[in-house]
Amino acid sequence: MADPARIFFRNASYDGQFARTLAAALVDAADLGEAWATARRIGSLNGASWHDAWSRAAGIAHSAGDAALAAGRRVSARKAFLRASEYWRQSYYFIRSDLDDPRLQAAYRGHVEAFLAAKDLMDHHVEHVRIPYEGTTIPGYLHTVDSTGAPRPTLLFPCGYDSTAEAGWLQVPAALERGYNTLVFEGPGQGAALFTQRLFLRRDFEKVLTPVVDWLRTRADVDAGRLALIGRSFAGYLAPRGAAFEHRIAALVCDPAQPDMGARLPSGFAGKVAGPVVAAQTHFSPERAEFFGARMACHGLHSVEDYLAELRRFNMLPEASQISCPTLIIECENDFAGGSGPDLAAAMTAPAEVVHLTAEQGADGHCAGLGLEVWTETVYAWLDRTLAQATAAR
Repeated sequence: MADPARIFFRNASYDGQFARTLAAALVDAADLGEAWATARRIGSLNGASWHDAWSRAAGIAHSAGDAALAAGRRVSARKAFLRASEYWRQSYYFIRSDLDDPRLQAAYRGHVEAFLAAKDLMDHHVEHVRIPYEGTTIPGYLHTVDSTGAPRPTLLFPCGYDSTAEAGWLQVPAALERGYNTLVFEGPGQGAALFTQRLFLRRDFEKVLTPVVDWLRTRADVDAGRLALIGRSFAGYLAPRGAAFEHRIAALVCDPAQPDMGARLPSGFAGKVAGPVVAAQTHFSPERAEFFGARMACHGLHSVEDYLAELRRFNMLPEASQISCPTLIIECENDFAGGSGPDLAAAMTAPAEVVHLTAEQGADGHCAGLGLEVWTETVYAWLDRTLAQATAAR
């Protein structure tokens, strides 16, 4: 019997990544025909064949962008560059365990360069920014509704385990259409901070968030009283952890909430042997080796045992009562990372609302899967109400 959740690939990991590219079509960062044609060209499912197919698609799209730009067709060029950026991102997804892999580094550069080419052709105002952080800087993109300098409510989107500030474009058009500025930014362990700066994930994300808020509050086009923090995927841990210490946030959204990253790890005897068992699996399964290797790389770790021990440290439930802003927690049916939203809500003292999105609505899977419009309508209805109340309370 066919799996009703399957889109194309029998392997759930590859199918899930394919869904991400299909969803990007909503923001002109993929073409459904190109994406399906690329998927059909992939033979054996492994990192090398995946990289080859998607990098080929990226090169074709980027060439189309160059040709369109040379002919003065700015809209076509922008859309082609956006597609190239997404296809480059997709190409390196399953080869991230070795940060020095030339394929990874080249594909990541292509991902960034294509997005920067698209950025220069966008109809709205967008800045590629570097935010001061502990003696260095972290990158991001500030998208503003217009160039008038009028203060606007501003959404902060930290990246997740494998995302980048460029891939955060997926979040931007819906925000701009509704009058929100958007800052998508990378912290340690993400994007350029990982691939070029070799900064690794830290559990005390407030140390990253506070400099970002400090920087935003210097800008005249940002309404400092209406800052909302939206954490998706791994940022479902980072965002609530940051909000527990950074109280200049007016609203928090988690999808899904992951307040305790070690909660799914086995305990007792099973927990003691989990590291050696998984380490043994990685010797026989290239897929398992890449899965854990990519995640260990984000933390700067080199053994499965150390990685599992580190995950157990990513638990912000003891600090959850310190969150002071209203919080929306999204639980999507069949989200492999979901299920912990009620735990976060129960640990909080600030108002917290848990909303369930379902397969019947078409918004199931990780971060609502392909149901981005359903997700968007749910989240922005809540944000509009919540930030209006924040304005009225001033």
